[in-house]
Amino acid sequence: MKYTKKLISCLLAALTAATAISPASYADDVKYICAYYNNNGALIDAKKLDENGLRNVLDSLAPDDAAKAKLFRWNDNLQPIGELIVSDYTRGAGDVIENMDSTVKAPNVTNDMCVASFWHNKENCSNDVVMRDDEIAEFNRTILSANGTNMNDLTAFSGSYNGTELADLNAKFTSPEGLYLNGEPVPETYYEAIRENIRKSPVKASMPYRFGFAINRTLMKAYPYEDYLSDDPTDPEWDDLVSTGVAVNEPLVLLFTTADGKFTLAHSRCCSGWVPTEDIGICKNKAEWKEYLTLDKFLVVTGEKVYLESSADADLNEKLLTMGTVLPLADETSTVSYRLPWNNYVVKMPARDEDGIFYQKDALIPANRDVNVGYLPYTTANVVTQAFKSLGDRYGWGGMMNSQDCSSYVREIYRCFGFEIPRNTTWQAAIPADVTVMSDMTDDEKKAVLDTLPAGAILIFNGHEMMYLGEDKGLYYTINDVSSLVPLDQPGVIIKPRSVIVNDLSTLRGDGSTWLGNLTHAVVIR
Repeated sequence: MKYTKKLISCLLAALTAATAISPASYADDVKYICAYYNNNGALIDAKKLDENGLRNVLDSLAPDDAAKAKLFRWNDNLQPIGELIVSDYTRGAGDVIENMDSTVKAPNVTNDMCVASFWHNKENCSNDVVMRDDEIAEFNRTILSANGTNMNDLTAFSGSYNGTELADLNAKFTSPEGLYLNGEPVPETYYEAIRENIRKSPVKASMPYRFGFAINRTLMKAYPYEDYLSDDPTDPEWDDLVSTGVAVNEPLVLLFTTADGKFTLAHSRCCSGWVPTEDIGICKNKAEWKEYLTLDKFLVVTGEKVYLESSADADLNEKLLTMGTVLPLADETSTVSYRLPWNNYVVKMPARDEDGIFYQKDALIPANRDVNVGYLPYTTANVVTQAFKSLGDRYGWGGMMNSQDCSSYVREIYRCFGFEIPRNTTWQAAIPADVTVMSDMTDDEKKAVLDTLPAGAILIFNGHEMMYLGEDKGLYYTINDVSSLVPLDQPGVIIKPRSVIVNDLSTLRGDGSTWLGNLTHAVVIR
């Protein structure tokens, strides 16, 4: 019987046997380690492997061996004896050579291309640190002041604003055309009800800015409404007016609420719009908010999605934490929700009381979750690893369906390294980084640029963006969260993958032109 090859992805116990595993003891060709454990979980042996050796081990494993053999990739995250090995960081599609035969793939994409390790071995992918934490923090400050990025410097908001004028301005929006609600055209009365809800907001000529945090993963929309408004009567999974997803603990500057109290106009770092009031905790003042913003020690969600465990506490029960979410780490505590915190991270989760006031409560995140203390080192190899953790995940315009679109996919990956980059493709093209404008280049000239790019570079054309992986046999590959494309063998036929996929730049658009030919910008964050 053929054994399905998997990495056992969990936080491995510290290696405490006589076999010494340390970087100094390994030759350059070592890429993997296979550790063998007895039934009690004690390490009995560990073997150094190159690519061929790994495949031989995988092919030889019987089903009964699966629980005794743990495979993990050799890199800087593998620590010496006595320290923990976070294999969940290099888990899953990111680093495991799995049996991909049963998955459907784009043309020109092979099984081995569907794992990060394939691209790690390319010359444009490296474990060298590109920017340190302090350099990234300074880079974020330059983004805030750069023209065209449309980022919000939340700490700069102070004093008051004219609520009466702002409500009047927001209530004067033009009704969108061609949208559907439950399969029927949205009636004008629907939009007028939204306007009326804004017009009757409890506003004054002078209102102080308020400050808070998102307590749930939620959506920011262009207008305050609860439904999905689609551009296709047969498509219930697309809402044109969703602006962006808002992560748990994301800071917000808050303005006024609608008349029914259900929505609050807010600024996040990368967008502005309407957020459900029930998903916001309001700080008592700006000083308190800034204090909560200052994090000495924090946990970053590095997995595609992490959920808190089931709990009788409704504020914590199976709460969704998306990639790039940052949570303060708590000081040592005796119990959390009737549990000792052993082998768990204790984090401070945002919450709101019955009056909507922000506070924090301790919560546990098991040690086996895909998280990291502090930001990940910014290397091209780590960027690729993060990108592959979402392979196959669904597409969600603006972050709807608890998912990402093309630009929020890229944004969330880069948040794992401490970057705060703009929300959409046009704004990301304005980042004060290493940007190459490719609009007027020939295909050969664009290929010459691609040959110089590191893995993880952002490639942009009108309406879409990708993360560059590298070249293989004359084709240039990307990983991206894509809504629609044209198959190579069916020119003119638009299909909707709506997933994170690997594909190459010979992929077609609706007019028959290639993705390569449409490239307008290459953005390297450095």
